[in-house]
Amino acid sequence: MCPINSQKAEPLHWCKNCGVPLLKKRCENCGYDGHKICSDLKPMFKEECEFLERETGKKLLCKGWQDGLWMRYKTIWFNGRRLFRLSANGKPKIIKEYPFNDDSDHLDCRPTQETLYRANKSTLDGIEHESISFIQQIVKEYPKRKPVVSFSGGKDSVVASYLVRKALDTNEVSHIFSDTTMEYPDTYEYIKRFSEGNGGIPFYQRSNMNDFLEMCELIGPPSRINAWCCTVFKASPIANMVNSINDKGGVISFEGIRKRESYRRRYREKTYMNKKIVHQLSAYPILDWKEIEVWLFILAKSLDFNSAYKRGFPRVGCMYCPNNISYNEYLLKTIYPTEIQRWEGFLLNYAKKIGKEDPTDYVSSGAWKMRVGKSEGRSFAYVRKSPCLRNLNAMHFILDKEIGKNLEDFIERFKPFGRIETFSDHHGEGFIVKNSDTDEGVFILKRVKDIEVLKRESKIDPDWELGEEFICVDILATKNIHYLLQSIERQMRKFQVCTLCGACTGICPANAISISPHFKIHSDKCTNCGRCVSSKYIPFGCITLNSVRQGKDFRNVDRN
Repeated sequence: MCPINSQKAEPLHWCKNCGVPLLKKRCENCGYDGHKICSDLKPMFKEECEFLERETGKKLLCKGWQDGLWMRYKTIWFNGRRLFRLSANGKPKIIKEYPFNDDSDHLDCRPTQETLYRANKSTLDGIEHESISFIQQIVKEYPKRKPVVSFSGGKDSVVASYLVRKALDTNEVSHIFSDTTMEYPDTYEYIKRFSEGNGGIPFYQRSNMNDFLEMCELIGPPSRINAWCCTVFKASPIANMVNSINDKGGVISFEGIRKRESYRRRYREKTYMNKKIVHQLSAYPILDWKEIEVWLFILAKSLDFNSAYKRGFPRVGCMYCPNNISYNEYLLKTIYPTEIQRWEGFLLNYAKKIGKEDPTDYVSSGAWKMRVGKSEGRSFAYVRKSPCLRNLNAMHFILDKEIGKNLEDFIERFKPFGRIETFSDHHGEGFIVKNSDTDEGVFILKRVKDIEVLKRESKIDPDWELGEEFICVDILATKNIHYLLQSIERQMRKFQVCTLCGACTGICPANAISISPHFKIHSDKCTNCGRCVSSKYIPFGCITLNSVRQGKDFRNVDRN
């Protein structure tokens, strides 16, 4: 399948006899050859029509798709003719009206959902059959993986759910819903309605243990450049649910992702081995579907769907998403004012805290969405280091966060490197890390008690402010020394900034990481694969570090 922008999309047609959009030129219900319209459409509903009438002051001719009203982006179509175009920014207003014949464009009767189906039968049956065959093939290819449906409460996941259950001929397919705690109120109502109305479906629902606003306070609100919220509040809870469903074999997660939803998704393949959820193979049965095909399928099959679409939302997701377009934001403010006022109040206080000259403009202009990361205040991600004068393969580190009376919490960060043996002597306490397979030493880490010794053995600038902890690391390995030092330093930074977000739990193939009540790597499960140390799976190896890495106080000071 070619990317969506590499070839011209096939146009839709309109049957004036049946009053429905056609996926092919000829109507399969009455045989009429329809005229070309646009390349995609969505139905309009009574609630959205009434909203637009209030906002624009323009009386619409009718109140929904059964009366002929459909929409493409912000252009409203009436019985296959363009009616008018709305502005796409903020409050809706009519920016262009198109001429039409009021008498000839009205229908004698209202089309039914059955008419929609009969008029497009071969195409709808064809894409359904193709999707079902894909689902059955993937399940056959991965017999050890348990099929599940990733259910977001959006229209696309509704279709995916229907197709998977039909393909496998059972309702007993686990559905997982990751509650970001920022969902639309209509989404929560629909999730409840769906789970209660489909009693045969095993329904898993979980949210992250952290509060979203508290996380924003710690590492800054998510932005378009650094959308950490998806990893923490979606991937992490899903990973926990996946592990509880099929710990050893993993899952095939069928998801309602489509290429035409966004630019980033247009090159998506039909299957994807998820990096953030290590035991999940993601599969996309409706990847190539148009929006109109999704809606015709929903209406033709009389599938229940989220009421937010009836209110005019083109997509449903997180209310506070930095990728929301301004039209969506206006809808949110109008329809869910209490929730949005809470979020804007937080952003205003945040802008004041970080010293913005005009906090109100910072929030209203959307400047908060374009941040790179957290840049205010002193950051615990700041780790100072200095080479050892006695040993070329040693480095001294100064930490600003106190480790505490015992090393237990600190040691957890270094279990991925190998087997740990602790020790204590007159110079301090620490541990040696040994290769789990060969029992050879990898490095020695020691907390230095005598600061004068550290000053003599390293190039410490006299102007430095001394921190809470002084660490000496001696590298015993003979290969990849530079990489090893970088990885050790990264683990120290993680120890200093950890917010127990849970992102690292999803990338561990052995399920060896837990974060409740504190961060812990279970030695009996850990295989020393190094995924949780690497920055390949999570940017910079840690959500918090990624957020603060370009902050004004996050700098690595080398005194050579």
